[in-house]
Amino acid sequence: MRAPQTRKVQRCIADHDDDIFVAEYEMARSNPPTGRTTVRLVVVPHRSREDDQFCLVTNRDVTRDVAQPLAEAYRRRWGIETSYRKVTEFLPKTSSPTFSVRLFYFLFAVALYNLWVLTNLLLTPDRAVGRTPVLPTALFRHFLGPIPDG
Repeated sequence: MRAPQTRKVQRCIADHDDDIFVAEYEMARSNPPTGRTTVRLVVVPHRSREDDQFCLVTNRDVTRDVAQPLAEAYRRRWGIETSYRKVTEFLPKTSSPTFSVRLFYFLFAVALYNLWVLTNLLLTPDRAVGRTPVLPTALFRHFLGPIPDG
């Protein structure tokens, strides 16, 4: 998980001369329920901001060689989570307890999301991925018409 740059993390960063390092780090929770655990702090240079670091904590054995690929994999995770959040914007509400109905609604929402992504890709002048969508989801849903609740 991403490590917030608390004073303790900043001290750990200051104690190391390397841009990329993995160090043993003790996390503690002072609020009830209290607890302590030892994890590994993975620090790599930030991708876009100079003189800044991207910090992760993990309970896995990580070496310095895998620190950079691990950080990149974690960064890609946010695209997946954002996509999942956007899919829910196309999801009709239902109170049906039937699994097949709920699955159909979810798969239909995924199909609409994919159509929205494709539409934005076609509307973007240079077909660049990762830019702000040309067509917001609200406007796209308006063109689709109302999605009835089930």
